[in-house]
Amino acid sequence: MNVRNALVSFALAALAGGPAAAQERPAEEDLFGTPAAPAAEPAPATPAAPAPRAGGDDAARDASILGDPQRAAHRGVISAAQENPLAVGGQVYLRSVATWYRSVPPSEWPLSSPNLVDLYVDTRPNDRVRAFALARTSWDPLASPAGAGMLLRSPGPQPRAVLDQLWITFDVARTVFVTAGKQHVKWGVGRFWNPTDFLHPVRRDPLALFDARAGATMLKLHVPWEAKGWNLYGVALLDDPAGKGEAASTVGKVAGGARAEIVLGTVELGADALVRRGQRPRFGLDFSAGVWDLDLLGEVALRTSSDVQLWEETDPGAPIVARYSPVRLDGVAAQVVLGASYAANYSDEDAVRIGAEYFFNGPGYDDPHIYPWLMVEPAWFAGAPQPVRDAVDLALAGKTNDFRSFYVGRHYVGLSVLLAAPGSWNDHTFIFNAIANASDGSGILRLDHSVVVNTWLTVESFLAANVGKEGGEFRFSLDVPAQTLAPGVTTPPLRTPPPVLSGGVALRVKL
Repeated sequence: MNVRNALVSFALAALAGGPAAAQERPAEEDLFGTPAAPAAEPAPATPAAPAPRAGGDDAARDASILGDPQRAAHRGVISAAQENPLAVGGQVYLRSVATWYRSVPPSEWPLSSPNLVDLYVDTRPNDRVRAFALARTSWDPLASPAGAGMLLRSPGPQPRAVLDQLWITFDVARTVFVTAGKQHVKWGVGRFWNPTDFLHPVRRDPLALFDARAGATMLKLHVPWEAKGWNLYGVALLDDPAGKGEAASTVGKVAGGARAEIVLGTVELGADALVRRGQRPRFGLDFSAGVWDLDLLGEVALRTSSDVQLWEETDPGAPIVARYSPVRLDGVAAQVVLGASYAANYSDEDAVRIGAEYFFNGPGYDDPHIYPWLMVEPAWFAGAPQPVRDAVDLALAGKTNDFRSFYVGRHYVGLSVLLAAPGSWNDHTFIFNAIANASDGSGILRLDHSVVVNTWLTVESFLAANVGKEGGEFRFSLDVPAQTLAPGVTTPPLRTPPPVLSGGVALRVKL
């Protein structure tokens, strides 16, 4: 039972559904989960003023802080100083998620409650200098303090605190805009998949309304060409872009990146590159355009290496710990995203926005039978007898979890439908997302709803169904028999049923 519960918990974290540009704090829809349009649109050439909000000057200041960064920081504009040069705010976010697994009684369904508190301090002494800090404290009262069994790791001390952002921005002769510190910088235009987001070492969960990833530590230079609406960026990244925790402890390990954005009529083009000693370079191209009533987008990441180890089956009859061998990318592997969105008016004031994306993942896998091996690592066998642990440590020396949800398959498709403030329901928002791994025949359908209550309280709920082929990414299951590693040394069998349905509720209050 410990093995099954541990595997179930792991699958919940990987599959249950549960984004941001530079120098400004992430947009309100990114940080606080207000639903955004299914597909990105070209940013305006000039900054847009924030809409008035209830609460007077303080609320207007908050709207400026939490507003869309594409409309200010993305264009290199530093907002004018406010009457009050210091603002403090944040959010309280309480959540609860449960998942139904086939053949598992309701009393044993996994339940989690990943709650968090965000607090930020923002100071703008004048219109050319700004400092910002955002700290996040998370707490799951249902998490096991010590972990148990295979795949279930200790969550560490509860509560846990992380510094999400800490940066200072200023300009040089009102020509070069500098942002130094821990910040969010998003490259690329993809809605579900964003392979050119090179500066974030962790991939974003495309189904999550809340992006819990912390920012990256870097020095960013921005040179806007306002007459053309073009932008040039230079980046010195101190974090490890491969996500292996090898920060730039010496000058030679600092990663260098650059990005150019060009606007040609209704088309915006982007090109970027990132290089680091000891890692192969990565290059990206993206575009967004309006064609008739359609908003089109696309991005291409060109990689000569993978951030995770790639594998191939070399001995089908061997135990799982000896069945696969590592492989190295030869040449260039492409990751391609193509998408479109369309807004259809169904009344004078209401519209429904429909978006679709296709993702080709060059380094991905066509065969789901390799998924258990990608996940396996010595920690799986922490509860096994000592001889088994010793044999596993020897067989899996250096092996880590190489499974990345939403980036493990070769072909994906996604569909989104956004219905905001329909009819007289002005405080309601509905989002339907469907994602399918076309390579293994599995998928996930998710419906999100949010409603604003008593002006400041947002109540969120979601229901997600796992469909398609059992054993695929979104209906992952395990049935690995006992493995003989050495005479008298046998691992226990690993079995877990596929997920069927998950749901959750959340309460959110902005401070």
